[in-house]
Amino acid sequence: MVIMTADMKSVQCCIVGDGMVGKTCLALNIMHQNLPKDYTATVLEHYASSIKVLGDEYRLHIYDSAGQHDYEGLRACTYKDSEIYVVCYSVVDRESLESVKHFWIPEIKKHMDRKKPIILIGTQTDLRQASDYDIYMAVSTEEGSTLAKDIGALLFMECTCQNQNSVKRVFESVVSSALKYRKKKKKKSTLVNKIIRRLS
Repeated sequence: MVIMTADMKSVQCCIVGDGMVGKTCLALNIMHQNLPKDYTATVLEHYASSIKVLGDEYRLHIYDSAGQHDYEGLRACTYKDSEIYVVCYSVVDRESLESVKHFWIPEIKKHMDRKKPIILIGTQTDLRQASDYDIYMAVSTEEGSTLAKDIGALLFMECTCQNQNSVKRVFESVVSSALKYRKKKKKKSTLVNKIIRRLS
């Protein structure tokens, strides 16, 4: 796998979360592809798709890594090279919600060389009312919002791959948040350079 170098028309993100919460489905959905019937769990995949945000077209690079907790070494490179982190849990899997706080966020911060934006996504909302799921065990929107505040996420959103517009909104937010982060970082760098020049 080759890690792409970011430019002003290219955005890199990594998407993490426990296995089976729908990470790969999200990535394929934005590429207008369906999950293969013979799908096997992802170890590390790279997807690229064009997406229009505020009238401009960007190339979105998505690094979809293994949801198994013992693949940290493999995920480390995607953490380093990504501009923004998309952390997922399933709204019908309370354990995956707990993993966000107790596993995924600590792992990301361990490999984060500087503070970068995090977007928390509650997936599979179409299953929240499904008859074969325990509605009382489902994760509410309020619980997701509270977790987002607890982990310092920039944004919290819910979506389902059954509604492409909800997935599109997620990745539009990913791109716009990454661009705002770049702008903020550039301003900070400019300010630091001005201070250095004044002191020299």
